[in-house]
Amino acid sequence: MKMIVAYIRPVKQDEVVERLRRMGVPGASMHPVEGFGREADPSGQDSYGPQVTPYAEMVRVEVVCADARVEDWTRALAEAAQTGRRGDGKVFVLPVTDAVDIRTLQTGDTVV
Repeated sequence: MKMIVAYIRPVKQDEVVERLRRMGVPGASMHPVEGFGREADPSGQDSYGPQVTPYAEMVRVEVVCADARVEDWTRALAEAAQTGRRGDGKVFVLPVTDAVDIRTLQTGDTVV
């Protein structure tokens, strides 16, 4: 199993969710986050535009899936989140060693 973790622009959240739903993704978690990246200029003056803080607002998207689905879901998420501008975000794929469904106590790949 793998966990797909993506940091995307908040304005792209609905498009990403709709794309994942169309692909049959059974669920995802989304969290508003703040951070910084290379989108800012060296002096820190120009990043996304006028901001109250020096941090960019992003949405962290988390999806756990079977190994066989990770490539398709990762690509779909990235395509739906893409604007073509600096600061679009990143997608990471992490290993998941086990999972437990709390209601049924099933474990492993059957959980996702």
